Amino acid sequence: MHQSIARIDLLISALSQAPEKGLRLVEVCAATGLGKATAHRLLSGLVQYRLVDHDAESGRYFVGYKIFSWASGVSNRNGLVELLHPAMARLVTQFGDTVYLVVRNGDAAVCVERLEGSYPIKSLTLKVGDRRPLGIGAGSAAILAALSKPERTAIIAQDAAARRAFPLSDAGLAAILGEADAKGYACIDGAIVPGICTIGVAITLDDGSPVAAISVSAIADRMSAERRLEIAQAIQAEIETLRETNAAFFRAANRSRLMSGIGA
Repeated sequence: MHQSIARIDLLISALSQAPEKGLRLVEVCAATGLGKATAHRLLSGLVQYRLVDHDAESGRYFVGYKIFSWASGVSNRNGLVELLHPAMARLVTQFGDTVYLVVRNGDAAVCVERLEGSYPIKSLTLKVGDRRPLGIGAGSAAILAALSKPERTAIIAQDAAARRAFPLSDAGLAAILGEADAKGYACIDGAIVPGICTIGVAITLDDGSPVAAISVSAIADRMSAERRLEIAQAIQAEIETLRETNAAFFRAANRSRLMSGIGA
């Protein structure tokens, strides 16, 4: 039972990485590590229940619209989007680049809000609803870095298959996390999307549990070392202001409510 659920999660996660073009069966197998017969059997069942769509002419599989309809009411269920939207809007105004909010979802991060800045060249690497393994993306990496070392190590080990769909090696991830430990924020510069640099800062409860992250993303030419630090400090300042003005929301006693809201 648990194995089947884990395999279905792998399949839908792989398809979510190619929402427009979909994946052929052989590509699904390469992304998930599943055998052809197993992947085809599971996909057929998901198609039957409209969780996956199949284009018979091209042979490609796509995430089903049914999942999208389920997800549409989830993004603000724990109040984070409403609480953080003003801070994100200020960051967009200040820097002119794309600002993201991702929430922790077990061993992954889900994008629940994206605000686009005024700069004409956009960094649109995530859409609302996109789900990534922890460590894939600056906000996601900031969340992973904020976890205890044992939990971090366990997640990195168990998510190796899910990370294969992304161009970030284990050594590259280790370097990003080491820098995040030292600086208090995560920076991913071209390691996932060439030419794109993103700064992410984790949002933690009073007990240190990371529940979300805010990130600012721009083309690498706009991300000098000085500007990276300026962005990181601005995000940190917004989070600290929120902590001071909404102390009850960040109390460790709220961990179960927040984490149940985002599926950790």
